[in-house]
Amino acid sequence: MFYGSPLRTGYGSLDGIFAVQNIAPNAIRYATWMWQSHTPVWLLALAAPFLLPGRLTVMLLSLAAVNVLCYLPYAIFNDWWYLRFLLPGIAMLIVVMVATADSIAARVASRQGAPSSRKAALCAVAAAVMLSLFFVREARARQVFALPRLESRYQRAGVYVANRLPANALVITSWQSGSVRFYGNRKTLVWDALDPAWLDRAIAYTRMRGFEPYLLFERWEEPIFRQRFTGSSIGALDWPPAAEIASQVRIYRPDDRERYLRGNGGPTEYVR
Repeated sequence: MFYGSPLRTGYGSLDGIFAVQNIAPNAIRYATWMWQSHTPVWLLALAAPFLLPGRLTVMLLSLAAVNVLCYLPYAIFNDWWYLRFLLPGIAMLIVVMVATADSIAARVASRQGAPSSRKAALCAVAAAVMLSLFFVREARARQVFALPRLESRYQRAGVYVANRLPANALVITSWQSGSVRFYGNRKTLVWDALDPAWLDRAIAYTRMRGFEPYLLFERWEEPIFRQRFTGSSIGALDWPPAAEIASQVRIYRPDDRERYLRGNGGPTEYVR
């Protein structure tokens, strides 16, 4: 009811986000990112059906395969962190990988006696330690542990909206739409889904419904916004923002434009 069809989502129609031609590029990307971030050792999981036949192995590998198959035809992304789409499958692959490695060690030990069993156990421990150190180093290199600091702008912007914008504010945004709703508890309108000719009309409509419109962007979004709404004076963003947060997020009041052009514009509030 909300999107007009059971085959439509908030991301658009299914044929707009899934395509057969995406399968090969995504397969190459996901395999490369797995190889780089998890080492080739995860491929041991593929030997599990031969070394560990059974229902549990079939179930785990099947669920991992379903996860991968869901995202192979999905939209193409070029950043390694989109490997997160496969997190459910990766967790199951790691379980199967460890079980396979254990099975190999047990088979070697059973054939060569107790001394070899101890050596196999020591090798398994050494491999686990080495892999752990590699994963920690890789996580640091990819700034995983710095994410709270790097991503804090979402919370800062949302908290600013909650504390400084009026209760009837409606925020026209895109990249920060989720954080504005979550932290700011304000309604949002996603501008990159809006018809390029409808910006002024949308602002007038929100006012008619009793809302006060604001514009919120990350810096890199502003040129895209200007290019999309070239037919709108508001789309030019040719007046100073009302606030700038963490040097990355800017908030504009559409009403400030007329005041600025008349020489009565207020100062920008800078928030760390």
